[in-house]
Amino acid sequence: MDPGRLWGRGVEWDEVRTLLAREADTPMGQERALCLEPRTDPGAVRHLLAETREGRQALQSAGPPPWGTVPDVRSTLERVPTEGALLDGAELVALVPLIEAGARLRAYGQSVAATAPGLATACSRLPGLTPLHALLSRSLTPEGALTDEASPRLRQIRRKIREQREEIVKLLEALFQTQGAEAIFQDRYVTIRHGRYVVPVRALALARVRGIVHDRSQSGATLFVEPDKVVELNNSLVQAVREEEAESLRILQVLTDEVRSALPDLQALVDGIGGLDLVFARAELAERMTATEPELDPGRTVALSEARHPLLLAQSWQEAGRPVVPVDLHLDALLPLLIITGPNAGGKTVALKTLGLLALMCQAGLHLPVKEGSRLPVFRQVFAVIGDDQSVAENLSTFSAFVKQVREILEEVDARSLVLLDELGAGTDPDEGAALAQAILEDLQARGALVMATTHLEPLKAFASTRPGARNASVEFDQNRLAPTFRLLYDHPGQSYALTIAARLGLPEHLIDRAHSHRSTQARNLQELLARLDAETRAAAIERGEAEKRQLQAATLLARAQKELEAAQAKAKETLARARAEAQALLADIRRKVAEEWERLRSEERSRRSLEATRKRLAEAAPPMPAPAPPRTVALAPSWRDSVRTPEKAAVPEELMLLGKTTDEGRDLVEKYLDDAFLAGRRSVRLIHGKGTGALRKAVHEVLTGHPLVDAYKPESGGGATLVELKVD
Repeated sequence: MDPGRLWGRGVEWDEVRTLLAREADTPMGQERALCLEPRTDPGAVRHLLAETREGRQALQSAGPPPWGTVPDVRSTLERVPTEGALLDGAELVALVPLIEAGARLRAYGQSVAATAPGLATACSRLPGLTPLHALLSRSLTPEGALTDEASPRLRQIRRKIREQREEIVKLLEALFQTQGAEAIFQDRYVTIRHGRYVVPVRALALARVRGIVHDRSQSGATLFVEPDKVVELNNSLVQAVREEEAESLRILQVLTDEVRSALPDLQALVDGIGGLDLVFARAELAERMTATEPELDPGRTVALSEARHPLLLAQSWQEAGRPVVPVDLHLDALLPLLIITGPNAGGKTVALKTLGLLALMCQAGLHLPVKEGSRLPVFRQVFAVIGDDQSVAENLSTFSAFVKQVREILEEVDARSLVLLDELGAGTDPDEGAALAQAILEDLQARGALVMATTHLEPLKAFASTRPGARNASVEFDQNRLAPTFRLLYDHPGQSYALTIAARLGLPEHLIDRAHSHRSTQARNLQELLARLDAETRAAAIERGEAEKRQLQAATLLARAQKELEAAQAKAKETLARARAEAQALLADIRRKVAEEWERLRSEERSRRSLEATRKRLAEAAPPMPAPAPPRTVALAPSWRDSVRTPEKAAVPEELMLLGKTTDEGRDLVEKYLDDAFLAGRRSVRLIHGKGTGALRKAVHEVLTGHPLVDAYKPESGGGATLVELKVD
């Protein structure tokens, strides 16, 4: 961690780290989350926040990384450098899924490069270790046993062992088929004792079997005997098994040496995966909290809007319907002292812890459950004196423990410090406690620290109202329900409501009256003033809420009208496009049908005069196309009627220039040109479409293929034009 002192004690920093660890997917990431420490260098904090931002962008674009099952191999890697170290198969095979996880993460990084370039770079830096992965995968089963492919020598030895075992078992099983076998053998099976193949012989029939007794049953009725005829084979088998063991140890040593050679890359892979897991754990937690990235204030301004306590948020995930009331937290160089007052259980300490936790979270690279645009400075030191745990641990009174911690703070506090003090001045005489608390606040202000403190002491309310740089705030209290609302009200000191709450909870009225009589006139006047201010504030808040509600309704209506307008415009555009498409399709269909009719007439009557008469009759019978409405300026293709009438009126050129036309324009021009050329008596024409990308040539050939007026066509050499032979007499 950078130089500095960031205390998580008292603000439940460990609980937040545990919450973060639950989002991690690997043992390395979980450990990093549990040991996470805030940074005090602004550049480092900015980098961490950007990492979390990219992690969220990657989650949204591609989902979570494909972690799979990533084993924790750190203890194995720690043993490798030791002289004479030998890893077993289970330790070695555990490296395989680790290396495979690195490959998956590198591929994932490529998929999110556009949205998360920094993370993509981090993924690409994970070592590949492909040769080691191939060696381990070939040499070991998923359970860690050596395969026959681990070495030719091992494969040869294992084949020899299998053959010898088969031979021994075959010889022994043959004994069960001999005459009188039922009286000799207790059961008909071959088993192993002390690494040698034996058969179960009845104790009373031992004399009938020559061999070595290796074991006996618990009752003594069965003896496990190695017959003489398999002794040499068993000896050979035992020797082969020893050779297998020696070869296995040699292979494991070779594999261990390969791991040792790749140790720097393996350690880099483990560290890289752990670091990426921590980034995505921060991103996942931010998504769950609907968090925002805080801005880093270069000065001393704390401006957290709608801040929510992260642990209360986590509780709300488990307990549906339990809302978390946000608070606004503000401190700056002009008002560095914030004194919060109000009743017990009103949320004062929660507000204090919220600020402390969010400051630590920000400097650890976490996004915060606050409104967009919230900002924090980067603190070098965060001090929190909350609760009396220290007094219990060190056998000190609450006040003594408070003084001890404040003394430690005053020894190190500076202008880059945040100080959080809970129940300031408590634990001793109220007058002396208030005086000491005021002196501490003045000293902290002089040192430039930002300070947030809670208290019940009346003199500190007056101090915050009159001291330049100090500011009052209170936790709002509903007097009708006698319950806190947990909202923080600025520039408004709070009341304890102790007597009101006591009366509502059933204390006798005469006790409450006596208590009121014991209060000084000044204190009573102050409480009445505070009560009146509280009522006025609540009324103003209600009016403000109503105004905001009306403004929201107006904005909603405006948005709805805008949405309906956009929908109507989109529908009109869609209707126009559909009408244009239908008109073009209709015209093309009509033109094609007319051409087909001409072809039919040509086949029946070969006279051009007759064909021309037919054309005239079709032209006279063609219904006129309706003129388009004035507001619409949609350019449609020429009607077939026009295409019929155009030849007899103007000469049709021998070639058609299509260069610069779109594919749609080209199709329409070719269709019309073929009609005109046919009626003009052209036997062949030339279509100039150019080479280009080939799209226009392809569109022209699509029109020519199957066209009723086209007898044949072929591209010119060079491919820039196409010659077309028409079907004419």
